[in-house]
Amino acid sequence: MKKHIKISLCAAVISTSSLALAKQPEFSQHHCKAEEINAQHYRNFPSALREAQERHATIGQHLQSRAKSQTDAFSTADFSISADNETHPDYIIPVVFHVYGTIHNGDTVNDAIIIDALNKTNADFQGRTADFADIDSEFQLVKDTLNIEFRLATIDPNGNPTSGINYYPESSGAGNYSSSDVKRDHWDNYRYMNVYIQNDLYADGVTNNSGVAWYPDTGMSDDGLARVAYNGAYLGTNTDENFRSVLTHEFGHFLDLIHTFEGGCKRGAERRCAITGDNTCDTPQQNSWQMNPGDGGILNCMGQTINWQNFMAYSDQYANYTRQQVDRMINGLASPSRETLWSATNLVATGVAN
Repeated sequence: MKKHIKISLCAAVISTSSLALAKQPEFSQHHCKAEEINAQHYRNFPSALREAQERHATIGQHLQSRAKSQTDAFSTADFSISADNETHPDYIIPVVFHVYGTIHNGDTVNDAIIIDALNKTNADFQGRTADFADIDSEFQLVKDTLNIEFRLATIDPNGNPTSGINYYPESSGAGNYSSSDVKRDHWDNYRYMNVYIQNDLYADGVTNNSGVAWYPDTGMSDDGLARVAYNGAYLGTNTDENFRSVLTHEFGHFLDLIHTFEGGCKRGAERRCAITGDNTCDTPQQNSWQMNPGDGGILNCMGQTINWQNFMAYSDQYANYTRQQVDRMINGLASPSRETLWSATNLVATGVAN
């Protein structure tokens, strides 16, 4: 088991002055603002909300399809598929990192750090970490993996060789919807997953927010705004082994996952679990984001054990996704704004095909 690192810190009022910045806690209390920024996006663009509602209406079809394929696989399986899965992932996503400044909270961001972070995120999705086996017994039967691999692009939009990592002068604000850096520097959102690495995500002088990402949306992809924005101080070995999985958390948002603690805990929502909270029924509701063993307990308002080790929580031990979360990601991957990324022709065009 990983050493549990307590990340739920006491609240602090953070000024943008240099004195206040020096006193910032290691991690911001609400270090991922996906809930707020996606809600604002749907308020600003009702068509995006309608698109999301239409997308979510098809999740049940993917759940049934996957259940049938798993049944068929068990009837003919030789149970020696793990190595093949690593060699032949079901989904390959070409990724480009845009890095602004190379010193983030005193830590260096370079190719080696990014490659390490991406490899570990792949291991998280595929269940290849030690913690995947070390989760509470209540979730052993519902934990699941997504056989996906995020690969650095080796061919750029002009057909030239690339490392998949671009460096720019220090800048900020990639976590804001209409970031000028994103508008200027993005690669075609239908061909590449764009990840923006900055230290000050919201251009407000605060450098301890970890990351943010938007759910699938064709309007954003059309405008070159689809992205993950992430703080280089929390990439790979720039942070502890647990907190580096927040990159996995943000990639989950990119594939349409919601925070497990969204909406809090309400008894009446139990019967409507598919349309409340995180919209999945195998992740019990959480009273709040601050629920880890060291935070006063892991039982929700109905006495249920929460999946506090879930990648979409704020966890002291990130370890797993659940079956219904994987179904939701598969559904997201089939959406118009994501399905072109992993198409066979695009994998060849971006240089990431097997």
